[in-house]
Amino acid sequence: MIKMAKRGKGYKFLDNITSADVAFEGRGESLDSLFENCAYALENVMINRLDKVSADKVKKITVKAGDIDQLLLLFLHEVITLKDIERMVFSEFKVRISRDGDKGYMLRCVCKGSKIDPKLHDTVVDVKGISMHRLKVEGREGAYRAMVVVDV
Repeated sequence: MIKMAKRGKGYKFLDNITSADVAFEGRGESLDSLFENCAYALENVMINRLDKVSADKVKKITVKAGDIDQLLLLFLHEVITLKDIERMVFSEFKVRISRDGDKGYMLRCVCKGSKIDPKLHDTVVDVKGISMHRLKVEGREGAYRAMVVVDV
């Protein structure tokens, strides 16, 4: 059984959605805050105490997609890639989403965190990826939400 917090600021973990993976629902007043909260939830799947992750290293993520669901998928995959390749976990995200002409959306994110340190960080599970199963972003300005299933 994976042991982690049931709720964080702007997200909550969901039971009975999937038996082998982890599901969460992110919420935000804007698309920017929704994506930030989904990134925090993803980090919380991997690290129990995000307050133990120092914000001393900065990484930038830029992704483009034709629709908002795909944008969330690509963004969260980039966060996982930074964990896998550079051994980074993050405690701060600043997301800016804009329209990319008639091509869809562009996301720019500044992530602040540190290298994974087993002595400092209470690691939970190693995330493999984000599933397309049930991935959905919906809402309007003031009340956005997203359903995300994380492959562990």
